[in-house]
Amino acid sequence: MGLLRYRETGRVLTEKEFRYETRKRRPQTVPAQGLLTEVFLDSEGIDPVLNSPGSGEVTGAEQLNGKWFTTRSWVLQYLTINEQLMG
Repeated sequence: MGLLRYRETGRVLTEKEFRYETRKRRPQTVPAQGLLTEVFLDSEGIDPVLNSPGSGEVTGAEQLNGKWFTTRSWVLQYLTINEQLMG
């Protein structure tokens, strides 16, 4: 899993950051690495942030059809495309 988003605050963090912050609760209530389920995340008030297509630096998250996706820097995407075209 990549990024996670707290519903209440809108804060976006990585799974590694989430695990560091909840380390005192483990292993009792936090599933193993890579096994965070939607049911568990929902109980914590967290939404998974899915990777959006494309390249470029991840700059945040936006909601689309009820799901959260990463947003990417269009400037970096534009530069990457131009570099590919110019060879």
